[in-house]
Amino acid sequence: MKKLILFSLLFLVSCLSEERNTIKEAKNGFINLNQHSFQTDPFVALMGEWKFYWNTAPTNIQETNSDRILNLPNHWNGYQMEYGKISGFGHASFRLHIQLPDDLQETMALTVHEQDTSYTIYIDGKYYGGSGVPASNTNQFVPMVRSTIIVLPQQKNITIDLYVANYVHRKGGIWNDIVLSTYTKAESRLTKHKMNETILCSIFAFVGIFFLVMYFYNRDGRQTLGIFLFSLAVLLRTISTGERIVLEFIDLPYWILLRLEYLSWYWSAPLLYHYFYTIFPNEFSKKLGNVFYTLSAILTLGLILPPVYFTETASIYPIAFVLNGLFVLFYLFRAYQKNRMEAKPLLFGIGLILVGATNDVLHAEAIIHTTYIAPSTVVIFVFLQVFTFGRIVRQNIIKTLEFAEEQKQFSSSFSRFVPTEFLYHLGKDDIRQVDLGDQVQKRMTVLFADIRSFTEFSETLTPKENFDFLNSYLQRVGPIIRHNNGFIDKFIGDAVMALFPYNINDAVKAAVEMQEAIRLYNHHRANCGYIPIEVGIGIHTGNLTLGILGEHKRMEGTVISDAVNLASRIEGITKLFSSRIVISAETFIESSDTLGFHYRLLDRVNIKGKTESVFVVEVLDGYEPEKANRLISCLDDYTLSLDAYRREDFEEAKQGFASLLDKNPDDSVSRLFFERCKDALERSKLEFGTS
Repeated sequence: MKKLILFSLLFLVSCLSEERNTIKEAKNGFINLNQHSFQTDPFVALMGEWKFYWNTAPTNIQETNSDRILNLPNHWNGYQMEYGKISGFGHASFRLHIQLPDDLQETMALTVHEQDTSYTIYIDGKYYGGSGVPASNTNQFVPMVRSTIIVLPQQKNITIDLYVANYVHRKGGIWNDIVLSTYTKAESRLTKHKMNETILCSIFAFVGIFFLVMYFYNRDGRQTLGIFLFSLAVLLRTISTGERIVLEFIDLPYWILLRLEYLSWYWSAPLLYHYFYTIFPNEFSKKLGNVFYTLSAILTLGLILPPVYFTETASIYPIAFVLNGLFVLFYLFRAYQKNRMEAKPLLFGIGLILVGATNDVLHAEAIIHTTYIAPSTVVIFVFLQVFTFGRIVRQNIIKTLEFAEEQKQFSSSFSRFVPTEFLYHLGKDDIRQVDLGDQVQKRMTVLFADIRSFTEFSETLTPKENFDFLNSYLQRVGPIIRHNNGFIDKFIGDAVMALFPYNINDAVKAAVEMQEAIRLYNHHRANCGYIPIEVGIGIHTGNLTLGILGEHKRMEGTVISDAVNLASRIEGITKLFSSRIVISAETFIESSDTLGFHYRLLDRVNIKGKTESVFVVEVLDGYEPEKANRLISCLDDYTLSLDAYRREDFEEAKQGFASLLDKNPDDSVSRLFFERCKDALERSKLEFGTS
């Protein structure tokens, strides 16, 4: 999980990484860049005090020292004039004088990003380009949203006039940075923006089609339809905002593009809520989801109105949008507290989306000046679903198709005595089909968990207290095994033997979660005045035989294999090293590191009944988080000390393990090796003295 989160953050940084703008503040319509180096800081955002001429075209400007000033980027809504405050409708010119460096060799350019709803650029009174047709009346006005690069004349002093008109949107003015740079830098940056958005759109389209196909193969998997609809909404949002790359392929009118932008915005939040509801129906409120659906439906109907009306929702809907995200975060956290499957990566994903959406809303409202990051955060969220839920969805589909008829026939009481998974792997559809001698060979992972010193512990309890204690303990670890795609083969007194048929990582993950549950259980026992318990867990992977053993009047499902015996012996080795979780080297080699667990090699140990010794590995995540972090931080030193021990350089190994014990006095493994080194050195001295 940690590696997946790190990969996600690196992806986000790579999507957003670019040279940042250097902010230069204009004063009374003038910026002096004579000493600025465009090689060191290639992008200059022309912010600050621009001269402001309301209802005036650039050709009609009569500049004086008392001209009005407006800080850009900003909207002109609410600007105080002699006759009152102005609205978003109207047209205006913005003027800025710039003094450039004397030694400029490259051609300079001005990048003007989309400004809703139209603008043109004049340099020294000459028209140079723009987007749409700004005008003094609605008949000549043509709205259009598109970024523009304006090549500047090669001279030291220039005057920029930015003419903006708006008669359709709720707000008018300049709400994105005006950036000065060399032409090559400007073209490169704009191309990169468009490439990034094209890649994001391709990802959303691919993921959406993938989950749609999955839904058609399994109509009961509603979460796949949910992620498809959410991906579609974000895809529409991405192509209709930012650089609006849809215009590179289709020349859409402004009024369609604007409605597409708002439509995707209205529905992205409720569709996200719906997706989580399909995964955690018991934690998420259906009624609350209906509230957000209704609100989005009402706002969608409002899109038939002129833009000046429905664009007003951009100042109101963010409240509902953020509330939706907070409710999702709250319900996900509640699911995480209940140990619901994959709630942790979903929490991380929705947290990123909430941060990205908040940033984009504040950026669009000109409250902050950053860049749009929500599409990138959604890409991370979607990939988290692919990585964390792909395997689960696949297994759920298989189990749904293959066990549908079986689950109808078996009663819930019988399944508590004979695991249905056991019958499944025997190839039986019904318990009545089972006969003495039925068997099958499978490769599975075997997990043994045993309470340490249980015999001495149980002697202090009455028989009833013993049963109550064991049932309390087993009720905590049993669900964890099933939750991680395993099943309990048998209870052997206080010991648990579980099988994991699908994935080795399921067994390792279950062992770590079992130790977490035991720590919580010990906290509960301490509050009740009871002594804590310790559980050792051993794991091994190998071929085994599942079958029916006994006689015709009394049969029992069981597992016979050297792998089972070896897993049991490995559990016993946990007592030797005072470890919590120990796995065989075979299991370690076949396991995946995508779960983010940490391991360290212990030693080659002799196993009773085995002619050859076996390498074993310890899973450090089985300890308390504080102890685990300390051990993980010393892994390199431990590896060097163990290597010296295996080379029989006991003096070097002793010093290494002594240093480790200084840092972690409770490291029982290092203490064991330290004592072994001392014994070996003492024997060596005796042998040398004898000789």
